[in-house]
Amino acid sequence: MDINNTNNLLYKLSEISNAQLTEIDISLSLVRKQKESDLFYQSLEISLAIEVKDWLKKHIIKSLKSLKTKGPEGEELFYVGDYNHEIKKQDQIAKYNLSKSAELKGKKDKLLAAVRNSDPLFQEKDTNFQIVKLTYQTEQVFFSFYRGAKKSSARKKAVFKNSNQFQFIDHTIVDVGGNFDFILLQDYIFILNVTNFEHAFDYRDHINKLRDENLTEIISMPFFNDERSNKSEFEKQCKTYVYSRGLAQIKPETLSALQDKFKARCNELAEIKRLAPEDPDERREYIEKFGTLWQLFEYIDVDQYKIRFNEGDNPTPLINFFADKIVKSFLTESIKVALSYE
Repeated sequence: MDINNTNNLLYKLSEISNAQLTEIDISLSLVRKQKESDLFYQSLEISLAIEVKDWLKKHIIKSLKSLKTKGPEGEELFYVGDYNHEIKKQDQIAKYNLSKSAELKGKKDKLLAAVRNSDPLFQEKDTNFQIVKLTYQTEQVFFSFYRGAKKSSARKKAVFKNSNQFQFIDHTIVDVGGNFDFILLQDYIFILNVTNFEHAFDYRDHINKLRDENLTEIISMPFFNDERSNKSEFEKQCKTYVYSRGLAQIKPETLSALQDKFKARCNELAEIKRLAPEDPDERREYIEKFGTLWQLFEYIDVDQYKIRFNEGDNPTPLINFFADKIVKSFLTESIKVALSYE
């Protein structure tokens, strides 16, 4: 979905004038997650005064406009890249195509079903986030603001000024506005705040599931079939949270290539090691050139085609290797880890 297409609803909204705001319908729902329920979400649509609706519409349209930057020909464009488990690029909206995840699409459908079926039993104090629905020319788009509701407590009271006198607020306070975290449009999610997107959909559970599936496949490959491989220790270290995203990001085709090409890659590593100069200064320069690849000699027996992993070892070099993230610089020919990819 190209949101820079003039027929795209987000693009049309970003170009709208204040005079056209009356053509937009708006509603706001408070939402909470209820993981114990098959419905997963519960929501309540709250009534907004006219001036609140007008302000919120202006705020969202202004925020959309602010997301656009000048393109190569001076035109105002949204900059969008595919969602990546590991990396959130600055100044870029992450796009997630829900056709790639039945689990996430199912949660999106449950979220919108909850929004469309307001529950009068909803407790406002239980709010996890808000969903604002905009309807324009029969099309709908949903904006998420990850903010709860506030209620005065016994130790801390909220007050407001009325006729030059501050009075207690004894009911729930709902903040509106601020930055939205993600946008739902048809079967796409456009993400601005990755952390809040993952909280809303419990997506870290999905990341850990992908991590575990990839780990299981990797340690079942022949090069882990050795006592020195310590596959249980490798698996234990990789399940530390910091490594989860890198492992979850590995694509099935990459795992297939890993198994098919492992011996060939070992032979190439052996040749790199064989050609290392004897002179200390030249050897130091040579090792620096190959950078991350050279670290692999501590983890791979390139003659026996086996992984060796010891207790307390850092799995990062192997994860980078398994994920095919080690690249050769076009200009310097140095070997390094790719920081990001589209």
